[in-house]
Amino acid sequence: MPGPMLSARQGTSEMAGHLADMLSYFSMDADPFARDLDPSRLLHLPGIEDSLSSLSFFCERRGIAVLVGKSGSGKSCLLRLLASALPVGLYKPVYLGHSTVSLSEFYGHLASAFTLQPRGRRASLFRAVQDHVLALNRSNKVHPILIIDEAHCLSNDILIELRQLLNFQYDSETCMSILLCGQEDLLSRLKLSLLESLANSVTTTVVMKPLTGDETASYLEERLKHVGARPDLFNPPAVRALHNASHGIMRTINALASAALVKAWRAKSEVVESDFITTLMG
Repeated sequence: MPGPMLSARQGTSEMAGHLADMLSYFSMDADPFARDLDPSRLLHLPGIEDSLSSLSFFCERRGIAVLVGKSGSGKSCLLRLLASALPVGLYKPVYLGHSTVSLSEFYGHLASAFTLQPRGRRASLFRAVQDHVLALNRSNKVHPILIIDEAHCLSNDILIELRQLLNFQYDSETCMSILLCGQEDLLSRLKLSLLESLANSVTTTVVMKPLTGDETASYLEERLKHVGARPDLFNPPAVRALHNASHGIMRTINALASAALVKAWRAKSEVVESDFITTLMG
């Protein structure tokens, strides 16, 4: 009798075989709805293009920006697009994804992100980060962009501290910019009186909106074309059903479209029809 490890390997092999069979059936080179999408393939969507333009302008103006949207709306893809578009040698994107931490832990993660030793008290780490940022600006002529993901989970203490981090030379220089990325309730948090100083320093606010019906169709077509599939694999009723069921949220579109594709393959259908979408919704 095979052991659990052998059984697991056999199961994985069978799953891989099923995927290969499905891709072959639809003449695809790869899974069209895998997570490793090249973000540049989203630039044809007006909402993504407009949001990227706003954030690029923010980087030139400097200061503090807020990017919000529902979970799965494409914020992470937009951040990758922005980081890849920043001119090397002029900007240094610094990413922080640890948001549910204490103030002291935050400074440790911040120091590490700037390749500094994450040791010492908060005050010494604060000075070390500011000195490093000043050196980047004055010696290397590089402007750091601190990107904080899941910012809606940051404590009020950390949000208050962010404004102090940007206080250089009696608040006369903007040596670093901060981009706060999170869900929509971050905007509500910034209306609190104790965060008034931070809110008043925000120069740019970008709200990621769900895809429209036309954008959903364009998004699907682009993902299918990228893997060599026929762009009309999802017929028009299926595209409408997918948009209505997902509310235009890209991550939900991917999950539903992937599941519907499997149903169509098992049914030996040449196209994905709306019934394959509606049955997923119960």
